[in-house]
Amino acid sequence: MSISSRVNDHDVIVVGSGAGGATVAFRLAQHGYRVLIVEQGDFAQRLRPDLSSSEPQFYQAFQGRSVVGGPTKFYGAALYRMRESDFRATEHEAGVSPAWPIDYDELEPYYEQAEELYGVRGAAEGDPSEPRRARPFPHAPIPHAPIVQRLVDRLRGAGYAVAPVPRAIDYGPNGRCRLCSHCDAYYCPFDAKLDAEIAALRPAMRTGNVDLLTNTECLRILTDGSGARATGVLVRHEGNDHTLEARAVVVCGGLPGSAKLLLKSANSKHPRGLGNGRGCVGRYYGGHSVGSVFPILSLRALPAVHAKTFAINMYYENSPGWPYPTGVIQSACEIPFWEDKNALKWWKRRAAEAVVRRSLFCYYMAEALPTRESGFEFDGEKIVRWTAPIHNVQTVRRLRRLAIKAFRRAGCPIVVAPREDVSLWHATGTVCFGSNPHSSVLNVDCRVHDIEDLYVVDGSILPSAGAVNTGLTILALALRAGDRINAALAS
Repeated sequence: MSISSRVNDHDVIVVGSGAGGATVAFRLAQHGYRVLIVEQGDFAQRLRPDLSSSEPQFYQAFQGRSVVGGPTKFYGAALYRMRESDFRATEHEAGVSPAWPIDYDELEPYYEQAEELYGVRGAAEGDPSEPRRARPFPHAPIPHAPIVQRLVDRLRGAGYAVAPVPRAIDYGPNGRCRLCSHCDAYYCPFDAKLDAEIAALRPAMRTGNVDLLTNTECLRILTDGSGARATGVLVRHEGNDHTLEARAVVVCGGLPGSAKLLLKSANSKHPRGLGNGRGCVGRYYGGHSVGSVFPILSLRALPAVHAKTFAINMYYENSPGWPYPTGVIQSACEIPFWEDKNALKWWKRRAAEAVVRRSLFCYYMAEALPTRESGFEFDGEKIVRWTAPIHNVQTVRRLRRLAIKAFRRAGCPIVVAPREDVSLWHATGTVCFGSNPHSSVLNVDCRVHDIEDLYVVDGSILPSAGAVNTGLTILALALRAGDRINAALAS
């Protein structure tokens, strides 16, 4: 779309085309609104015209580039519902995970709609943490590869509850998925991964109500003279600045993008940044504490298999001898971390590759707790300070031991990192929604406190991360926000 083509003929401007942006645009298009999506990047195929028609591309091939569809172009397509307890204030070893401004029952219908839109394949069997659902999954789960099925059978025989990983991939008799060994952290050349572009943006644009403006940076959000209402955005396209007007603006820039844009949009009425009158923008950063284990399945190199099909969620609420929420153990597809020459010496890279070729990559994941202090501080465009959320250290160590024990009881030798490396995945917060304006940026409708017609919908609005993948919750919140925006504009 050209910048001069009906740029001010839109009801809503959505900044960003990832999970939140594409999905809220889809819902608004269903309500009949004209929507303009402003995307800083471009389609992956345009950014990398050399993409093979048959080889998935590791995300590092796109490092530093924004793409249409956002991080979902490289996600593992595991779409879980958060559990009922995740919406309540929950005591952990190192503190309290905060209560949400809504409960599970409020979001359950939107979880169902998001699962339908993204074609989620799964089953509740084998998962004692699975929350209440009004209807079954839209599609049956992905089958295990034979070698994975044998491991699952041994785990079950050893007394473990093993469940399918709910996945958004186009698998079946007429599906595009070939169940290759790559999915996590890869771009799929077959469009078999139902990411935000494929599952939401394309159908949204087919309605005729949605336009997409790529290679366009949003410089700031504009408000009226009183600062009480959003009126549009200032963007830069092909070196020129343009003012785009709309009845509502939805920011979907992710972490730390949404927080940064709100702060960059400071004006005389909001000198500390939009929504930041009480200093909450950039704070309450949370996520998942993640480590990995490698159960060895063979002394010889394994054939390429699609392995992201099972999880052990029986320790979600607690674990033996431990009263606190513990976490999940989940299989993943192959991720060639040994190729990072900056992280490992050559002999360690060769050893790591040898292990991975003979094992499954599995990870354990627990909640990392947000605090008032955790998050980002900016100086203009630059992050000048970063404070991590609180890792539940003893819980993570316990979960690591439980993962090792499970695979050993299933007859597998285990390879683990020589030290307990813990990564932070699935980051949340920094623009949280809530009922208390002193500890949140957005109200219960995902609208910025004290500013009409300005919304935020992405992972940054989640007050906490629970211990399952957060993608489906972002999608469900986006659908819900679309309905709330419709109600506000129609009133």
